[in-house]
Amino acid sequence: MKKILTIIAVAIAMLATGTASAQTFLTLGYAPQTIKTTGNTVDSIALNGFSVGINQNLPISGMLDVSVGLNARYSFAKKERNLNLGILGNMQATAEYSQLILDIPVLINYSIELGTDMHVTLFAGPTVSFALAGKTTWSGNASVLGALNLGTDGEDDWYDEGSNISRFDLGGTIGVALNFAQFGVYGGYNLGLLNLSTANNTTRKASNFFIGVNYGI
Repeated sequence: MKKILTIIAVAIAMLATGTASAQTFLTLGYAPQTIKTTGNTVDSIALNGFSVGINQNLPISGMLDVSVGLNARYSFAKKERNLNLGILGNMQATAEYSQLILDIPVLINYSIELGTDMHVTLFAGPTVSFALAGKTTWSGNASVLGALNLGTDGEDDWYDEGSNISRFDLGGTIGVALNFAQFGVYGGYNLGLLNLSTANNTTRKASNFFIGVNYGI
């Protein structure tokens, strides 16, 4: 926890005290995420997601610069399943997933000029992620022999005490951006490199694509 708080504090400090030549961008994006679990437990969750944040580009040399970001990403999904129990009846189950993550990308950028106030930028680097919250909410209803209705519902906090899911991840990020003066569009991919599961013989990893727009301030 102390390490991640230190990283967040450093990122905020860099954003707040950037040099006069630094460029600051506000970002808004779509970032669907996939969480895959293998081993003793096998599962795959595809979540929709949106992100909002602030990035600052710090010049290094020529067309090279480094960007530091602080982005909040919210992911969500809903699964429904209907099971036919034969002569016993039917069962309907619904699960809703939600997660709030803080991403800190530290990326190396290489820009290529395409004309006046227009350039394309290739970027790559690590992204540190910290999950602020995550949960599964479920409900189910079974009709037995066409007469007896049984219902159940509940909620599972992914990160409560005793949980076997880690809040921390380190991803490898690549992408490209096209900028027109103060405006730009971008897209890329982030691959989670750490095992998010602390359970024995279980691997849980996350990955996400992202596209979005930015505005220079």
